[in-house]
Amino acid sequence: MLLHKKKIAAIIQARMNSSRLPGKVLRKIENKPILYYVVNQTRSSKLIDDIIIATTINSQDNKIVNFCKEHHIKYFCGSEKDVLDRYYKCAKKFNCDYIVRITSDCPLIDPFIIDKIITKFLKNSYDYVSNNIEKGRDGIWKNSECNFPQGMTVEVCTFSAIEKAWKKAKKPSEREHVFPYIQFNPKLFKAYNIKNRINLSHIRCTVDRNDDLRFVREICKRIKKKKVVHIKDILKVLEKEPNLININNHIPFDEGYRISLLKDKKHGYK
Repeated sequence: MLLHKKKIAAIIQARMNSSRLPGKVLRKIENKPILYYVVNQTRSSKLIDDIIIATTINSQDNKIVNFCKEHHIKYFCGSEKDVLDRYYKCAKKFNCDYIVRITSDCPLIDPFIIDKIITKFLKNSYDYVSNNIEKGRDGIWKNSECNFPQGMTVEVCTFSAIEKAWKKAKKPSEREHVFPYIQFNPKLFKAYNIKNRINLSHIRCTVDRNDDLRFVREICKRIKKKKVVHIKDILKVLEKEPNLININNHIPFDEGYRISLLKDKKHGYK
């Protein structure tokens, strides 16, 4: 049931050619692909009207297209490296008023968090709301886990905001990660962040490397017969077996974005 007049669409970016863990989106957890989990968790949101998988025109990603067809999920094929372009053209094709960005390496994304961030966005006149940036003492936005477990990032923006970013963003980091241009141009966009009350950022539920996949598999193995997984379920597992956290907590936060920042410097951007 729609609780609002405008269309809110979750766009899940997915590709097979991941540099750190190739083919990760279709790797299995409990006999189902990671992408299945991402879609299932997102579908449990009470506020999202539509789900679209935004993949690429690369022939390797035909496997993702086939997954979408098999599971009756809408999809869009666009640029492999210019993810901002892919998101913008996907949102335009499907007439999305508001865009919720979810990444395909977050199989345990909590629908409660999705709805919490969308609710904040709908109740205020923001261009962008997320849980992965916060203001430093200098008043400038910076990347942050915002006390949420890694792999719980949700970003919401208006179509007009993403269109403006699409027209103006130039840096590799701004094109590869969709929203940095919006996040770090406070004079052009009204942004807001949500921070978790308890610091859970040491828990890594994103899948970038083999150790991440192993951790998520171990978590899911211990959560039996749950259609949807929430943070509280993960915490119950870790209370009983705290050593599981050591499987992947050595992997640095925001590794992919840091690689893009190096590309910025290589191209002469500050």
